[in-house]
Amino acid sequence: MRVKPMVLRLAILVVSATALIGVIKSNVHAAEVNTSQLEDAAQEPNIPAAVFERLGHPDVIITKDDGSFVKTKQTEVVFRPDEIVYDSAMTTNKTKVIIAYGDTYIKE
Repeated sequence: MRVKPMVLRLAILVVSATALIGVIKSNVHAAEVNTSQLEDAAQEPNIPAAVFERLGHPDVIITKDDGSFVKTKQTEVVFRPDEIVYDSAMTTNKTKVIIAYGDTYIKE
């Protein structure tokens, strides 16, 4: 006769677990995700053309040996070929001018 109370408790447990799972599933709103919000988050920012142009042309180049080269409009001084480089990664202690990004940079 002890089996009947055990079966009754098990039945109550199964029914309550089923009801709880039903409540949890009905409260989950996974279908309400707005896909336009996801697309907006994935897009790149809209940068104005003037700002985007300046990003590729820095005003100062600092090299690996702590040399600081400043952008200039025009140079009046003539430099020797061994003092000019066309890549900022190729600078040495003798380098006085970097010509890169379409601009001229002179060492300070």
